[in-house]
Amino acid sequence: MNERQKPMDRAKYQELLAKYLKGECSDEERAVLDQWYASLDSNVDLPATDSEKQRLLGRNWQSLADRTIRDRPAVPMHQRFRLRPYWAAAVVLLVGCGLGWYLARPSGSEILAQRESVLESQTTVLERINTSAQPERLVLSDRSVVTLQPGSTLRYPATFASEKREVTLIGEAFFEVEKNPHQPFLVYSHDLITKVLGTSFRIKANPGDRNVQVAVQTGRVSVYSPKLVTENRVKSDPETIGVVLTPNQQVTYLDQEHRLVKTLVEKPAILVQPKQVPTFTFQNAPIADLITAIEKTYGVDVVYDEELMANCHITTSLDQENLYDKLTIMCKLLGATYKIIDAQIVISSPGCS
Repeated sequence: MNERQKPMDRAKYQELLAKYLKGECSDEERAVLDQWYASLDSNVDLPATDSEKQRLLGRNWQSLADRTIRDRPAVPMHQRFRLRPYWAAAVVLLVGCGLGWYLARPSGSEILAQRESVLESQTTVLERINTSAQPERLVLSDRSVVTLQPGSTLRYPATFASEKREVTLIGEAFFEVEKNPHQPFLVYSHDLITKVLGTSFRIKANPGDRNVQVAVQTGRVSVYSPKLVTENRVKSDPETIGVVLTPNQQVTYLDQEHRLVKTLVEKPAILVQPKQVPTFTFQNAPIADLITAIEKTYGVDVVYDEELMANCHITTSLDQENLYDKLTIMCKLLGATYKIIDAQIVISSPGCS
């Protein structure tokens, strides 16, 4: 068997796809790709879910691997740079499987070029699917730890590139990232990118829900989406119109609205060491003392009218209550209310006489 008759491996096929989308395929290479698509039923509807798409791709990949291009006619020169209708459908299929990153990049945006390099710059890309009923702990090459929830999928390189660390998540996982200021860590989940230097955080990006949620436990992360770059700002860096999250903060990307909603996590954790937790027992104390204790303990910002509430004092014991219960009790005692706006606690009060 000569060289062109040998079955290609998956990495070689991905390389050919990239060349095709750049318009750099030779006639023989294009024929190989055409032959793969010919193994699909072009009249069938494309699968709706990522898992179905992956299964379809897997079935037809083997069909391609078993063929040669000896009997395939060369593609006419005038068709060389035309995206044929059936190939357009194939590219849609591959985008859903996480392999067609060239067409996934919005016009004018360079940020998703990072996503393309996941397969191009790494020699070996691994995929872990948690098929068990329990969370699965996975240690990456940089010693970062990913706890993958049941039914979730993580795609990652066997060895990270020198400039950045990139992984793709479908589902839910908790990340504990090794600090390396010279090699940022990026997680791609649907249309959202989470960028960190060293921190721990949770991402929910379930296949059946295009909305993505990122919640930070320690450190800081930058969360952004190239879709947020409007046509009038195509040269903008998407990260500059994203959000920065600190501990006890989370953001939800609403896919249909193309909007990031920042708030506090459902159960804010105490961020200081036990010996450093201030007392929450007050005897006719200024309300500013309680607010200062809340900010120090939970790392949140509390916004209120200091002048209006200067005469407000409180007598209570809140050592055993969580953050939201503390706020509820405080507001009832003072006749005030609170809201969470942009991950800040905003207190409204008529003041105290």
